[in-house]
Amino acid sequence: MMFNEKYGPWAIITGASSGIGKEFANQLASKGLNLVLVARRNDKLLDLSEKLELKFKIQTKVIKLDLLEIGSVEKIILETKDLNVGMAILNAGMEVHGSFLFNNLEKETNVLRLNAIVPMQLAHHFGNKMIQRKKGGIIFVSSTFGHQAIPYFANYSASKSYILNLGQALNYEFKKSGVDVVVLSPGLTNTEMLNDMKDVNLKKLPIYLMQVTPVVKKALQSLGKNQIIIPGFLNNLMDVLGKFATPRWLLTNAFGFLVFRAIKK
Repeated sequence: MMFNEKYGPWAIITGASSGIGKEFANQLASKGLNLVLVARRNDKLLDLSEKLELKFKIQTKVIKLDLLEIGSVEKIILETKDLNVGMAILNAGMEVHGSFLFNNLEKETNVLRLNAIVPMQLAHHFGNKMIQRKKGGIIFVSSTFGHQAIPYFANYSASKSYILNLGQALNYEFKKSGVDVVVLSPGLTNTEMLNDMKDVNLKKLPIYLMQVTPVVKKALQSLGKNQIIIPGFLNNLMDVLGKFATPRWLLTNAFGFLVFRAIKK
């Protein structure tokens, strides 16, 4: 089945205004899918919408929305009720780092809502629609941090672990109905999230920077083939070592030591 026949005619992307979400928009538009673009920054969404429509001759729908607002998921459901959405890219997320007890509790709660609860709710809604038509695709965006317990990123890594487990389980549940689910677990990627981590000396961590284009390309190529995809050889190697060569408690202690050193006082 052709890509746009199985996953089109419309795809919805949360966090579409920059980074991985914006790259998903570009690559899906190049495949001929119409796009629902969801993010907070209307100017960036409108600029992206105009460029994609002009370049790829597709249709777009812009939804300016803060997903942390009460009723945000219901608004998306209302705005897309007349669209045949065959692809959902659940990408919007946020991170908070530092000593858990010193972090703002509201921000930590928002991490759980944006990274875990909202994508679960959207997967429930659009998954039902896709199951009815017996085709479609959902991509959850987790993180390599979701594969381990990371001190000083404790709540963030826990939220991404939830998405990892949810997506992997739904891959099994949905595939019998023709709906493909994959979890994308990127490592450190060159996005705006780096601006929120300026107080972290990334050179002191065993991670390296990837660009968004190969990350997104790998995710789209993995639909219908994999439950989880980790872009980058070194990221995969670290995951394998963490699973099979190092006790979990030791890995947690190692990350705790490294992250503590990396966070600038």
